[in-house]
Parts: sequence; structure tokens; C-alpha cells
Amino acid sequence: MILRLHIAYDGTGFHGWQAQPDGVKTVQGSINAALARFLNIDESEVQLQGASRTDAGVHALGQVASLRFDDRREVWDYVRALNALTPDSISINHGQVMADGFNARHDSHGKRYEYRIWNHRFVHPLLRHRTWSFRHELDLGLMQEAASYLVGEHDFSAFRASDCQQLSTVRQMWRVDVTKDGPDVRIVVEGSAFLKNMVRIMAGTLAEIGCGQLPPDAVLRGLESGNRADVGMTAQPQGLTLQEVFYPEHPWDVEPSIGCWQKQ
Repeated sequence: MILRLHIAYDGTGFHGWQAQPDGVKTVQGSINAALARFLNIDESEVQLQGASRTDAGVHALGQVASLRFDDRREVWDYVRALNALTPDSISINHGQVMADGFNARHDSHGKRYEYRIWNHRFVHPLLRHRTWSFRHELDLGLMQEAASYLVGEHDFSAFRASDCQQLSTVRQMWRVDVTKDGPDVRIVVEGSAFLKNMVRIMAGTLAEIGCGQLPPDAVLRGLESGNRADVGMTAQPQGLTLQEVFYPEHPWDVEPSIGCWQKQ
């Protein structure tokens, strides 16, 4: 059987999700080390698969990971042990036993991200690790117009990092919403899958459009040309949070989930 873990983390101080061989501090690496200690195995034996490879400095409320379940222990044992053995910036919120064959990454059918911009001339001291501080005034209407062009199925070649290795760049975006409450600007994106840095490039492009540095149809030009130079900058990582990973309704569930707030 497979154990599915629902994970939240503050990405500040981590070099992204994915474990790296040179000992760089990552979220997956920290959980791998905790699992190895808990299960009394070598860290190289841990096979933890994450749903999303978030970048350095990016946060998560709804990351999902899967691994082989050792049923000599209870799900609660995993949740409790991993919360005790990982840094306080990582929380295992839920654990759930799934049938064989479940894979956190490959069985996902979509994700929701939120990008936050603090649109003020001064940095907010409590939000500096949660938002991109952007001092130029943003026009919400222009950003919303440009965001509407991103919805649907498109070739997002222009909205990916130069080292992105995905063979297909066609993605389906179900939702790209932009809201503004005072200086707090939020961009919520839901889609089938994402390319490397895709949401951050979307956010950077919408910010440049909002402050008049690019016209709203720059999005259309980028979608048509596939040229990275036709769209905007890559927004800073700390404004991005993975909020939720979507899965089909209960095709693999074996047991109900056990959450860290349900037991003390």
C-alpha cells in the first residue's frame, strides 16, 4: 500500500522541494532524513514522491507526497514522528493509506497556486517572506484583462524557464483571477499542470502590464510566438504558494485521513 502525506511548509531558507545530492537544504531532503530516522533505514532507501517541485523560497499549504507504507505502524505514527523530526517550518497535516499504484505526482489532475504582491512603496515587515514587494501602482483592470487571455488551452512556451525540460508545453488553465484589497494583490491560478517558473512568469507579466510597462495584449503575443522575450519578468519566489493539488474522487482510498490537529 501507499501512504499519501499532505504537507505545508514555509519555503524560506529551503532550496526548493526536491532533494539534492550535495546536501543542500530542501523540503524533500528534510522529510527524507526524518523518514530514514523513523524507519531506521538508510536515507537512500526512502522513495518519497512529491506532487510539485516548488522552487527555492516558494511556500506550500497543500503539497502532497507519496511513499510505500510499512503497515507495521499506524498512519498516526508517521504523522507524529515526521512532525517531531522535521523543522518547525514543515508540517505534515494529514496522512492517508492509498491502494498500490497511487503516485502523488503522476495521478494529480491539476493544481492551484496563489501569488501575492504587496503593492506599496514600503516593504511590509510581516509579509516580506510571503509577498513580492512591488512599489509601482498596479491597475487592477489591466491585469484582469490580461489574465483572461491566459484561461483555456494554450502553448505556454513563452511562460517557462529557459532550462525547463518538459517536452510538451501545452497546458490547460481553468482559472486565472486577479483581486486587489488595498495594497494586497492576489493572483490565483488553477490548471492541469505547470511548466518550470510558469506561475512566476505569469505574475511578473501581469505586474508589468498593471504598471504600464507592457500592454495587455503582450500575453496574446507571447502565447502566439512562444518567445520568452515577448512577456514579462519572472516574479520573485516568496510570493508564490502551492495551495492545493487535485486528484480524482477517491479512486485509491483505503482508509480515512489522519490529521495532525485531530490527535494531540
